[in-house]
Amino acid sequence: MQQRMRREHGIGSRKISISVSTDDLAIISARAKRLHRGNVSAVVHEMVATLKREEAAEEVLRMLEGERITDSEMQAIRRELATPKVIQAPRRRRAT
Repeated sequence: MQQRMRREHGIGSRKISISVSTDDLAIISARAKRLHRGNVSAVVHEMVATLKREEAAEEVLRMLEGERITDSEMQAIRRELATPKVIQAPRRRRAT
């Protein structure tokens, strides 16, 4: 008998059927195995969370009447945010 995975309280789900290319399925399955013990639904949840963030960012731009950010600009922002900033402590003078 297969053990059922428990969901967090308040998270409902519905079963759906989707079609993806063989290459895309391989990527999704590999990520599921690597990060979620094979749970493909968790990968789909990740993708939806990313879409929600992108939609929220677009809504903010619409509210501020800004232009849409291109994919290359978004990648540059992500790289900048992911790069750790090295903050050097001020040098102390030696007592003479």
